[in-house]
Amino acid sequence: MSDINLRKLTASDFEQSVNLASYSFQYPLSPEQIEERRDGFSSQLEDRYGVFLEDELCAQATLLHLNIHIGGKLMKMGGVAGVCTAPEQRRNGYVAIIIEKLLQEMRSNGETISMLHPFAFAFYRKYGWETYIEYKRYEMTSEHLTSILRKERLRKRIGKVSRVNNYEELLPVYECYAAKYNGMLQRDLDWWKQRIASRKPGFIAVYRSDEGKVEGYAIYNITNNVMAIHELVAVTANAENELWYYIAQHDSMLEVVKWTAPSDDNFTFRIDNPRLKQEIVPYFMARIVDFESFIRQYPFVSADQSDTFTIEITDEYATWNTGHYKLYIETDGVAHVERLIYTDGIESDVKIDIGALTATLLNYQKLEALRNFGRISGNKVTVNRLQNRISEQTSYLSDFF
Repeated sequence: MSDINLRKLTASDFEQSVNLASYSFQYPLSPEQIEERRDGFSSQLEDRYGVFLEDELCAQATLLHLNIHIGGKLMKMGGVAGVCTAPEQRRNGYVAIIIEKLLQEMRSNGETISMLHPFAFAFYRKYGWETYIEYKRYEMTSEHLTSILRKERLRKRIGKVSRVNNYEELLPVYECYAAKYNGMLQRDLDWWKQRIASRKPGFIAVYRSDEGKVEGYAIYNITNNVMAIHELVAVTANAENELWYYIAQHDSMLEVVKWTAPSDDNFTFRIDNPRLKQEIVPYFMARIVDFESFIRQYPFVSADQSDTFTIEITDEYATWNTGHYKLYIETDGVAHVERLIYTDGIESDVKIDIGALTATLLNYQKLEALRNFGRISGNKVTVNRLQNRISEQTSYLSDFF
């Protein structure tokens, strides 16, 4: 291991980096795509780190500097992507070396939470990431659209839907919608133009109220009589109703409609026949990077009285989190945390690993369920008291990186 060099990648490493990624993820790139990637290689949005053996790039990962919505607040997040190792260099511990470096960098950057899309959930769980989101994937036939048309025709038409070809009008609607969920990205216009345009191509339909205010949109495409709805975002009931009416009016063009939605979506109550294909899909993982900084920003639920808990946390790869803490939550949900130095004779109210804690605070799992799974320990009454201070806001993510 003495010849191993871990460092941030520079422009001179571009060819090795793109070749390793292309080979590992099995996607060939055209000369034009390679040049596009070269232009974005030194983006301020992301940093790349690699393990080198002499001058050979053996493994790499990308750290994206993003913001996410949690409990209606924006928090800095470090996104991990593009983790790959050359086949001949695998099982040498290079990914672990990079991950420890990324966690240190995130902590220095004030990115108190991290997210990633796993190739295998068990692989990243050992590094402290835990599943935090699952979404619903729907598939219905054009016959299901009939009941939407019939019901929506009976409504008084409020506002209208029209197609547009720009993203500027979508930004405020998306952010309003995103704030309702835990884990949604904050998007700027560059993200829309670069990430959304490439991953979600097609048409954009926008709903405007009678006053001309944009209150919802749908991004979709139609290929071979199949409509794929990439995003359907609405911040009012009128917007959601009118967008579905607009989609249903494509009935003569379609055989199948596919889309994804948050896990708490209730679309089947909208139609006469709720028997359509539904699938629950585990998606992204998350982990708290810096417990003390995260908890001071985290919006707990308000209550009639303040609460105090003693929490013992274990975290193998971000060892600065491991320890005993006194957590004090004020009546307005503001939290204060203090690391306990002398813990002799102190019995913790809750003992929990960093992944389970993350899944709980993002409201993907309940503390009592984790206690039944053996992921945490603690007195049932105390555990329930802490659970009551955690928001019921659903976790969701409509992006990919």
